[in-house]
Amino acid sequence: MLHVNRATVLGYAGGDAKRRTMQSGEVTVSFSVATTRRWKGDDGNPQEATEWHRIAVFGGSVEPASQMVRKGVPVLVEGRLRTREYTDREGKERTVTEIVVAGPQGMVNVLSPKPAADRPVEAGDSGAEGGDAAA
Repeated sequence: MLHVNRATVLGYAGGDAKRRTMQSGEVTVSFSVATTRRWKGDDGNPQEATEWHRIAVFGGSVEPASQMVRKGVPVLVEGRLRTREYTDREGKERTVTEIVVAGPQGMVNVLSPKPAADRPVEAGDSGAEGGDAAA
């Protein structure tokens, strides 16, 4: 029997990609993507609902994603779904489902990137964020 775990989203980046180094030394990038569904309600008025998708990038896609994914740019993401549990800083158990981009079947494609020169740089902003990611 064939099993397929594949997710594709086309939407807008909810923020700049955040680059992290995990305790294992592996570098990862994370960001969110918003997709909006629009329809007419029973009363004929326009309706809409936005879904937020968490994206985790590993491997060869890390560097391009960290450089090109900026808030508001349209992005196409393909990967696999993963649900994991973790304990947050307050000690509460949390469950998160995310799209994992890794290996040859995963990809992040920025459809119309904003040039870095157009992005304002805040004091102390080096363009890359470090720190340990929660497992």
